[in-house]
Amino acid sequence: MMVEKKHDFFTKAAVLSIALLMYTTSMTTPALGEIAKAFPDVSPEVIKQIASLPSLMMVVFSLLCGQLERFMRPKKILYLAMTLTFVGGILPAFVGGMTFILITRAVFGAGFGLSFPMASSVVADLFKGQERDTLMGYRSAVGAMAGVVFQMVGGILASMYWRYAFLGFLLVIPIFILIHFKLPNYDKKQNATTDEEIPKNRLSRKTYLFSIFNAFFNILQFSFMTNVALVMTSGEIGNAAQAGTVLTVFTAAAFVAGLIYGKVAAIFKRFTISLAVGLIGFAFLILLNANTFLMFIVGSIVFGLGFGTYNPTLVLAIVRSAHKTASTVALSLYVALQGLGQFASPPILAFLTGIFGLTGPKAAWVVAAGIILSSCVISILVIAFTKPKTVETSPN
Repeated sequence: MMVEKKHDFFTKAAVLSIALLMYTTSMTTPALGEIAKAFPDVSPEVIKQIASLPSLMMVVFSLLCGQLERFMRPKKILYLAMTLTFVGGILPAFVGGMTFILITRAVFGAGFGLSFPMASSVVADLFKGQERDTLMGYRSAVGAMAGVVFQMVGGILASMYWRYAFLGFLLVIPIFILIHFKLPNYDKKQNATTDEEIPKNRLSRKTYLFSIFNAFFNILQFSFMTNVALVMTSGEIGNAAQAGTVLTVFTAAAFVAGLIYGKVAAIFKRFTISLAVGLIGFAFLILLNANTFLMFIVGSIVFGLGFGTYNPTLVLAIVRSAHKTASTVALSLYVALQGLGQFASPPILAFLTGIFGLTGPKAAWVVAAGIILSSCVISILVIAFTKPKTVETSPN
């Protein structure tokens, strides 16, 4: 069985490199201002679609990824994802007006959507037990660091000339080479024993419950990313640069949490999710009472530690909830609903704050803190009074 094979350092590096594909979209975000200057007749709303269109495509193609794995090996899906990512990413560096750029961003978004669930499903397919938990944490850490590095690269290139920002997608080439030579060309169906009957419904009720929970949770936690700059500016706590520093510190904390995730999960076991949710809820409490730049830094550290613990925990829960041949299908649903949750976060939180009569830039954080901390308490009670499954490889 493929999952029982021991893999060397370069194979693990190839597996983790898939996570880099998830954050290539960060390279073009710093260039939006320069692109707007290059196209003065184009409205700001259209310019913003350069960043938002790939996220919309991600929702569609992450779901498609789960269907492709029924008749394509994971490595071939990755070839398709990397090809679409590279072609759609690199072309605006050389030619095209705004319409052409948006078309290529849609192509890039298709590759982006295919690679997103694959970054976790390949880890789930090739590893098991403590090694899988550790690798899933490393995947989260690699992604967090990639977001910072790619954004810096994009910003440096865009400062020279806006088209140069798209040259950053040349980084897909070494990722392609590493995956081509070092990632096993395994068949997911071979991970099941020959005498095991694969059920028709490979996703369990828990798969859907976890995915829906994650979507609602992202509606709440995503308000940190969307509101932090506004809160700091309106409260005269810091400018855009300092808000960027807060987000960078958050990313660094998430990176650290990913590195130590395997050990944390081994200590807290089933209560790891309660720890993650509790840290994020506590971070919102700190941010609600923060009136100095230092307090925002502290809040972002706590948030990053919770965020870096939450992501691999939910991914592993999704993987364990489905049949072992359906990890990609389960993660595709998970990613698609997460994207919808993030997309719908601002209007839904605006609706909730209106119902509760909350106003001000921190209003959304009041709702988020209350619901998330309540969820933490509920999760502790549910886990404490629920008998654990002793066999991890159970289809459900």
